[in-house]
Amino acid sequence: MRKTTILLLVGFLLAMSFSLSAPNGTCTTPQVQVDKVDHVITPVYGGLLLINDTIRISPVIENAIIEEFSIGFPLEYKANFLFAIAYNAQDSSKQLDVNFDTGIGAIGYYGITVSFSDEVSKLIYDGESFDLTVVLVFSDLIQSSTRIINATEEYLFTADFPLYPSLAYATTCNVTIILPENTTFVPDDLPFTATEEGERYHLNYTKDIPSFARVSGSVSFVSESDYRFACFAIDKLSREVVVDAKGHIYVSELILMKSKTAFPISKIRIRLPDDAENVAAFNERGDPLSLNIDAFENDTYEIAPGLRIDETKSFRLNYRLDMRSTLFKAEAKSYKLNLSLLENLQMAPKTFTLKIVFPEGADLQSFPQQIFNIEKDIFQESITLSLSNITWLQNDAWSFTYTYSIFWASFRPTLWATTIVIIGFVVAFAWQRPRAPKPVSIVLVPRKILDEFVEIYEERKRTRSKIEATKQQAKKGKISRRRYKIRRTTLENQVSTLTKKLEVLRHRVISGGAKYADTMRQLEVAEVELENIEADIKRIEVRFKRGGISAQTYRRLLEDDLRRQERARTTIDGVLLRLRE
Repeated sequence: MRKTTILLLVGFLLAMSFSLSAPNGTCTTPQVQVDKVDHVITPVYGGLLLINDTIRISPVIENAIIEEFSIGFPLEYKANFLFAIAYNAQDSSKQLDVNFDTGIGAIGYYGITVSFSDEVSKLIYDGESFDLTVVLVFSDLIQSSTRIINATEEYLFTADFPLYPSLAYATTCNVTIILPENTTFVPDDLPFTATEEGERYHLNYTKDIPSFARVSGSVSFVSESDYRFACFAIDKLSREVVVDAKGHIYVSELILMKSKTAFPISKIRIRLPDDAENVAAFNERGDPLSLNIDAFENDTYEIAPGLRIDETKSFRLNYRLDMRSTLFKAEAKSYKLNLSLLENLQMAPKTFTLKIVFPEGADLQSFPQQIFNIEKDIFQESITLSLSNITWLQNDAWSFTYTYSIFWASFRPTLWATTIVIIGFVVAFAWQRPRAPKPVSIVLVPRKILDEFVEIYEERKRTRSKIEATKQQAKKGKISRRRYKIRRTTLENQVSTLTKKLEVLRHRVISGGAKYADTMRQLEVAEVELENIEADIKRIEVRFKRGGISAQTYRRLLEDDLRRQERARTTIDGVLLRLRE
């Protein structure tokens, strides 16, 4: 009896194993085969890992009926998985429904099942092949460290990932790893063929893989500086969009970021929409931060200072969107607002909140009610959205329609003017005598400190000028791109060292009292203003070259920026002159 029971149990387990090994767990005879898979792995700035699988599916029987397809990865990567999308590889706009955590017909895998549209099912039924693309996003799979090579510190990153997709079919897999820009491949045991394409290394090799492949791989690369590639977590991203009475669109972003890099990051790189203007950055106290446009990516901004090891920091970004590409007048009093604010979001905030505030007096007509909540004030309406672990793959183009009368534009100024007049009369009546100013204690700063500050500041200006001159030489082809990168990295490291020295001296000068503190504040404000102007000039040039603005508008904006630039430089020169006296 006991022997019979054991035999029955063994038979049951074998039957279950046979059932699970069938593709999609539906039948023992597959109706399709996988001709090949292109498995592309891309580490993304910020620490995310992108895997793009393009799978060619072909029928093996006539009139094959298939409504879904499953792909997966080893279960140990489940905790790192964030999101996935699927679409027709020939037309990315034709997205397909995706179901998560479905299994793939075998134990030990996390499965994602793609539901085919009627168009795709008919294509396969008619005997045609279909190319399916599935894009997966993972987090916390990239580790960082530093090492010393030939007395030079290098910034090393190692990415771990599923080396092949897990499918219910044996096939040929073309593996490609695309390293981040300005990084160098560290050779390992895998038989990669490394080629340099532009600023990136592409690592390739091809292998026949069995069904239910379960292989982990890793790749190491070195960044040329401490900020060109970095890992961090976005704990919170709060974005507020305000539309004023004139149709101007202002955006304010509050970002709470934590470093996950094993060394300090001197700058943080943030991507913004292509039409962002008047960009400014501020720390948690509201003080302006240094802001520059990346030399080769006009939609990427570099914010300094960056992050120390394990440091959590919040900062705010303010900018304006081009209303001509975002706000459209539908009728006499009707307006349509189109927003796509996740397009450039190459990070995965744990919490994402969005608030859109419409002009006072505007009456909201239509909006995506399934995800947005409406809030009504006495004169104003706004809508809010809250999501978790969102990625740029979930980007949606949202449309909002509202009606607005231009007479509302004069309501608030009239109300404020009346209030100011009343307050003025009250203050004038209550004012009796002037108050004596409080005495200010003055502490003299040693002349040596002031002279050293001015000398290092001037040296940093000269070094930055060298960076710009080197950039122009590279653009004109007078020096090679590789030589330019080496030269730029050396000069940027010098600027970073000088900035650290200036920060120490700045605190020494501020300790001299209110007079010196005000002088340093004037200098800091002028520096940020100058950097913002230079960023605006670059963006105006890009928009003009793309045909986004007319020649007349370009000249007018450029003249305004040049006047502001001259005023900021005059302020800086004046501050340095006073410190020399």
